Order: sequence, then C-alpha cells, then structure tokens
Amino acid sequence: MREATSETHSADRRGFLSAGAASLATLLAASAARADTSEDTLDRIKSSGVFNLGIREAAPPYGFKDANGQYLGFATDIGKAIHDAVNKELGGAIKLNYVAVTSQTRIPLLQNGAIDLEAGATVMTIGRSKVVDFSIPHFVTSTSALVLAASPIKDVADLAGKRIGIPQGGLEAALFRSANESGTFATAVKTIGFPDHSQGITALQTGTVDVYSSDEPILYDIGRDRSQFRVVPMKMNAATQTLLIRPGSSKFKRIADQTIAQLCSSGEWEKLYQRYFGEGGFKMPLPEAGKFLVQMNSWPA
Repeated sequence: MREATSETHSADRRGFLSAGAASLATLLAASAARADTSEDTLDRIKSSGVFNLGIREAAPPYGFKDANGQYLGFATDIGKAIHDAVNKELGGAIKLNYVAVTSQTRIPLLQNGAIDLEAGATVMTIGRSKVVDFSIPHFVTSTSALVLAASPIKDVADLAGKRIGIPQGGLEAALFRSANESGTFATAVKTIGFPDHSQGITALQTGTVDVYSSDEPILYDIGRDRSQFRVVPMKMNAATQTLLIRPGSSKFKRIADQTIAQLCSSGEWEKLYQRYFGEGGFKMPLPEAGKFLVQMNSWPA
C-alpha cells in the first residue's frame, strides 16, 4: 500500500496539523487580494449602513447557534471583531446583520452581495482564489475521519473499500478522489455527500456510511462523547483557513487583515482558541503550526 501523506504535511499525535514553517509561510503569502473593478465592500457597507456577516449555524467550534439563539464560534467571533473595526472606521453607525451560510452557499452569497464577509472554516485553494479573495489565514487544519467507538477502523489503511460521508461543497471529495486515483487505498473508497454535518452523523449512526470525514476540530467537537465516537487521524493533507472577501475590496481587506493581526499580537486569538478548542471546548492542545500562525500574523505596530 502506498503512503497516504507527504512527510512535510504530517499530523501530530492527535492527527492535527504540524506543518513546517516554510509551507505555512507560502500559504500565508497567497492571501493577497486580486485586482477587480467592482465596488469596494467597505464602500458598500458605508452606503447601506449594514455589515452582512456570513456565519455558520451548525459547524462548531467555528460557528454555531446556541440554545439561546446567539451566534457564537471561533470564526464568528473574529467576524464580530472585524465588524467592530469597520464600525469604528465608518463612524459607529454600522448595523451587524447575521446571514447563515453553508458550504454550498457561501461563495454564491458573497458574489451576489448578500454577505460582505464569510466567517467559517473555509480552506484557501487555487480554485477559490479565481472567484474570491482571502483574508490572511485565521486557522490551520487537516482532514480526519470520525467512526463509531466500536468500529474496527483504526488508521487510514482501514478505510479501504469503505463508504465515507463527506460535507457537500468541501475539499473532501477531491481529497478522496485523488487518493483513489493514486492507489492510496487497496480498494477504492466511495464518498457520499451530505448538506450538513448533522445528516452525515446520522448516516454514520444508522450505518448508511462507515465513516464521516471533515475538518478535524469539527469532528473532535462532534465526537466529544468518547463512548460513542472515535476520531481517526488520516494524515493526508494540511490546509490554512481564511475568511472570504469579494474581489476588488482592498480597503475592506485591509481592515480584516489588520483585525486578525491585532487579535494575534494582543493574545486575543489564543483566548478564542482556548474558549472554543482548548479548555473551554474539547481540550485540544494548540499545535505547533497554530503557534507559528500566530507568530506570522503578529505584525509589528
């Protein structure tokens, strides 16, 4: 069987990313805005008096709606901080409006002006860079697999021939298609897409799929009940996550980038991490790649 991953993109003992500094620095550089002739998002917000923030309702720890109807999450809170910065720059009269998005709707809603910023768990890709711009990365992640606690699946080799549930509109379809084509698995896997994580988990629990695969922190959050679920590190990829911005919005992107940089340099980014991933969440230690991301984003004044 062929090796399932590159040595330069291996995961740590919990399957989370510990990518090298050089690789991450290259990805950070990819966040520069593309030129476009459309109206800058900052000008649109000023004209309308409303900041439309695209958030996730069911993708904890990045974004979710709690029992009281409040929108919370690691990325959601970063989006709120960017609204605060925009509001301050434009004189303090900008309303914050939440717009729920999914993996399938986030880019179309950004393109048609329904949202001004997407704050979720979106990975930077070459393909997406052709139609949207990116903030500087706000997180580093990898893809893993969630199985039932009694499942015989222990590592990536055991996925051979299995039915794998994946979120529609994510990167998992391409990841497993490429793995099938390259002979990673002794027997090709079959992927089944689901419009949201809850449907994928239901499919896992009812036996429609053998595995549910997605962003690793999301799986650790879903699988908090260790008597019911296990996370299987796959060590097949590494990726930076970002906030989506409309092209031609250099003024707005400047504010978004500076806000993320200030969160990193002030220590607020790590407080958010501890709240949603660490001691206040599912107790995932901050990996080395996350520490490096904070260092890279901590711009000098």
